[in-house]
Amino acid sequence: MRNLVFSILTTSVLILMNITPDVAFAINFYDGARAPKGLYFLTYSSVYVADELTDAKGGTSKNNYGFFKAEELIRFCYYTPDFVATALVPGGYTNVRYLNKDSMGLGDAIVGAGHFLPFTKIDILPMLFVKFPTGEYDSSKSVNMGSNQYDIRPMVFLYKALGDFSIDAVAKYYFRLKNNSTDVTPGDEIHLQCLLGYNLTDKLKLGPSVNWMISRDRELKGVRINDSARESLSMGADIYYRIGKVGVTATYLYDMYAENTVRGHFFQIKTVYRF
Repeated sequence: MRNLVFSILTTSVLILMNITPDVAFAINFYDGARAPKGLYFLTYSSVYVADELTDAKGGTSKNNYGFFKAEELIRFCYYTPDFVATALVPGGYTNVRYLNKDSMGLGDAIVGAGHFLPFTKIDILPMLFVKFPTGEYDSSKSVNMGSNQYDIRPMVFLYKALGDFSIDAVAKYYFRLKNNSTDVTPGDEIHLQCLLGYNLTDKLKLGPSVNWMISRDRELKGVRINDSARESLSMGADIYYRIGKVGVTATYLYDMYAENTVRGHFFQIKTVYRF
């Protein structure tokens, strides 16, 4: 009987954790580039849709899953010649047709800071982000905007201009702490992201991008859940255009491969305004 209850609980936990893909931080043009001193205001308007839920081998475990997430993320950044500080607050709506469940409200707030390394021919920016469990969350619900757990996210950004070409890249490690309401530890994540750019004009650039993520197995009450690790490989492209003090980036990504998570399409419009 205990094994049956544990199996049912584990299945519920896996469903809960599988429907919260984190794609809002796909690398964009100039994410790791030095910027003129000042305050910047950014918005990220995104939609993620997925009809497939995958298993531990990358096969389709459920069709017509009907995952939908629309999010508006507000961000402030302050740059000095070498130092960067930033704060982000997301909000939005998530719906899972298969579960007939949805959630709307604020997501988890994030703050971060970093300092450029003293190189002149390449920009390298180590940063540390912390995600706080401030979002809408109810442990009795299977769909939530918030996660009810902290993340500690060190990452290193790189930007290099090569004539009309450019490289934007980042390596991230997410230390994902326990959700005390469910006793679930989501599993740490590694993210590697790269975006190649080509300047069509001095205001317009575009290029292909690739994102790869892999996680550790989750834990429930300190017990490892075998074959619960997630992996995804996404590919797409960015288009950037600058209008005066405003920069606009359109992003599209498709999940070419996914394990233990949803597989779908990501669309985002990012705007940057310098005060």
